[in-house]
Amino acid sequence: MKKILSAILALSMMLSLAACNQEATGSAGSSSTDTSGSQTSTPLSNPVAVDENGNVDMEVALRYETDFDALIKELEAQPVDGSKPVSKNANEETVALFNYLKSIYGKQMLAGQQYSDTNHYENITYYNTTGDLPAIMGFDFLYAQGTQNPDYTQIEEAIRWHNEQNGIVAFCWHWKVPVDISDETILGTAFYSDEIRNFSLKNAVTPGTKEYEVVIKDIDTIAIYLQRLEAAGVPVLWRPLHEASGAWFWWGVKDKQTMLDQLYQKLWYMVYDRLENYHKLTNLIWVWNGQAKKCMVNANTYDISGIDIYPNKETHSAQEQSYKTMTTYTDSSKMFAQTEVGYIPDPDEVFAEDCVANWLYFMPWCKEFVCAATEGGAIITKLGGTPSVNTERMSEEFLQKVYASDKVITLSELPDFEGTTKKMPEFITMWLTNNPKITIENDKLTSYER
Repeated sequence: MKKILSAILALSMMLSLAACNQEATGSAGSSSTDTSGSQTSTPLSNPVAVDENGNVDMEVALRYETDFDALIKELEAQPVDGSKPVSKNANEETVALFNYLKSIYGKQMLAGQQYSDTNHYENITYYNTTGDLPAIMGFDFLYAQGTQNPDYTQIEEAIRWHNEQNGIVAFCWHWKVPVDISDETILGTAFYSDEIRNFSLKNAVTPGTKEYEVVIKDIDTIAIYLQRLEAAGVPVLWRPLHEASGAWFWWGVKDKQTMLDQLYQKLWYMVYDRLENYHKLTNLIWVWNGQAKKCMVNANTYDISGIDIYPNKETHSAQEQSYKTMTTYTDSSKMFAQTEVGYIPDPDEVFAEDCVANWLYFMPWCKEFVCAATEGGAIITKLGGTPSVNTERMSEEFLQKVYASDKVITLSELPDFEGTTKKMPEFITMWLTNNPKITIENDKLTSYER
């Protein structure tokens, strides 16, 4: 039965995506339908050309190529202005979110959380401990790309999080490519470099190669998913090609020659160019997570500079040194964020008078980074499906202090965004139903519909 339901959901998602993407004509749409079925006048981006099966039409897709020299020349000719989104296509909802982020930057920071699965154990832990939830949920296209059986759960969860909970949505992309591009008998895809036998980053940015065709198809596939979010009215903090400073991902700057040839930068510009100048997405706030001077890209291609911080031992410091290092390769007009963290920063330290670090948000990774878990990573729950704080990473008192701080913005404290409601999340409602005797102290979601 589960397999049948999964197949039905997958088909439904594909039909939904295909409906949002017709043959590319070069003209943007003028209206869309949100998840409730009502019409919205928000302009849409150029549809991705798809075939009769809803897959990217490669004949059309390959007609467009990024002219790196012309693009870089154009970008360098533009003054850097961090007061507005780098996307010239940004719709009203996206500009409103960007302006909100700018208005709080340096004064407060947003609490975030990386999504793990539909159990939402991390969020139940937050709610049970603090009476509130994170302002930002981080999602991933990991399971929707690079597989014969795409899972669109996170896309639909993201739409619900924004439209029903009035939350902010972030997306990263663990980009899976063929394990061996030259041997079709070797099946499988991967994003970790040590799992890939043969896939050249140099070829990936070179038209006419097998890798290039794979990359173009993948970018356009992700464009379809971003357009699904766009059609639903969801602005996205978009963080592709993350952690580029290391060699663990295939797109990373793994050696001197990769750096000299600017291969990572070319791939970044390809992603940026196709989504911004070809498909003209209207719902993207760009987050660059290059993490090093050797990965520098033009400041006119990102709004937020991010860094992922995973200390070897518990620390809730402001991470000032990381911030100072980032200022050496990030334009000063941009916002800075802890796009992934192993330990939540202490707001008292971040906003101490002598602290120079300004962080827009912090995004703890999921599962054992928040919840008590077994050595194998399975979340430990009590009766009624109740998880608890992983005290090896923080105490309950610390988490309560963070979420109670007037310097930390949580879900209940976000302004009302256009086209959203404030419904109690279904996973919280179900958990409360299974735990009728639980009373949440200092419940901050009282304004949400129950």
